[in-house]
Amino acid sequence: MSNDPTYVHAAVIDVLGYRQRLREDRESGTLTFKDELQRALQTLNNVNEAVYSYQAISDTVILTCSNRDELVDFLQVLKEIELAFLEEGLFIRGGVTYSQHFKSSNVTYSHAVARAYEIESKIALYPRIVIDHNTIQMFEGSEEFSGLVESELICVLNGVYFLNVLDKNNWNDVYRWARGLYEHDKDSLQRNEIEFLKHSWFENYLFDSLYVVDNCQRYIANIGLMGKI
Repeated sequence: MSNDPTYVHAAVIDVLGYRQRLREDRESGTLTFKDELQRALQTLNNVNEAVYSYQAISDTVILTCSNRDELVDFLQVLKEIELAFLEEGLFIRGGVTYSQHFKSSNVTYSHAVARAYEIESKIALYPRIVIDHNTIQMFEGSEEFSGLVESELICVLNGVYFLNVLDKNNWNDVYRWARGLYEHDKDSLQRNEIEFLKHSWFENYLFDSLYVVDNCQRYIANIGLMGKI
């Protein structure tokens, strides 16, 4: 095995609301959150371990892909992960990049993981997986770029690229899961603008989708005048 770093696609994913869910388990004397995490992470059981490597530590999941040309497949795996967490009533946030990475049995040296973490913590902000603009630029003009566009796996807003998890087959399910998560968190969101904005952003994402279902209503109240809400 070479001791030199190789280039990989890397994703760092953070489970949002981790401390709150731990507190709920502690107060109720259950292991519900642990079970939710385990079920969500089962989606990784079927990945090709010759290409993908992953580890889950506390509220963080690190996933790498050793094949440069498999960005679309890598994003598809990340889509399945995000949907699996949503189904369990959990938002995630993440960052994706392409850079140098080295991992042995006891040493991890990774520009890729460090940059992905920076994107997750400083740019993602909302329940989304942000893709480094340098990664997108790397593929522009290449044969792979058309496949990346046709995959419909990337959205862009305000110059920020992020993973699209919505499609015509799952919009209803994602809407139901997100609405249920909002109802679960609703009481704790009062006067907590940072956490509230995560739900508000995701609702806007749902209703900006090409696949929005006409008879589904927004689940977060509109801004109203005091005394007339």
